[in-house]
Amino acid sequence: MKAKKITYQIIVITLMTLWIPISLDKFIDYELFKSAMIQQPFSDRLGILLAHTLPTMELTVGLLFIVPKMRVWAFGLSALLMVVFVAYVSLAILNVWGKIPCGCGLVFHHVGWTAHLWLNIGFLLISLIGLYLELSVFKNYGSKNSHNSDSGGHHPLRIAINLEDQHIIKLKTSARLKKE
Repeated sequence: MKAKKITYQIIVITLMTLWIPISLDKFIDYELFKSAMIQQPFSDRLGILLAHTLPTMELTVGLLFIVPKMRVWAFGLSALLMVVFVAYVSLAILNVWGKIPCGCGLVFHHVGWTAHLWLNIGFLLISLIGLYLELSVFKNYGSKNSHNSDSGGHHPLRIAINLEDQHIIKLKTSARLKKE
């Protein structure tokens, strides 16, 4: 379990150090980023919309990792963004638009398209592993939290007292409460 906790923390820190600097770089040199987005092979209107929303979305994802209760959202949004980026870079490499679009990643501007694809796939896998650890190991969503019948017809209400150790207290409901 200790190795999983360390892996989990490394993943959280890695994704924070991906999303926060990338978004801040776009905010700092916004005009250059906006210009690069307008030069992409889609409409200028979409380029402007993405120029306005993408840095904020990336910063939001990075900051969500700070709040432990929001990490499931952070991992999910990180994975979703990486799926979109992998698809976009894949289309660029496949020369779908007849030309390679200009790079809009200011932090990774020295990285070629193929290397960029592999980086994005790597960050997608990291996001998915983090999401898996968040859902299965640290939150224990699933069959462990399902309500089982106890003897006497009482249905226990499970309450997690300590999320680290998962100490469970079963509270029995009375016959009167079951009728209501």
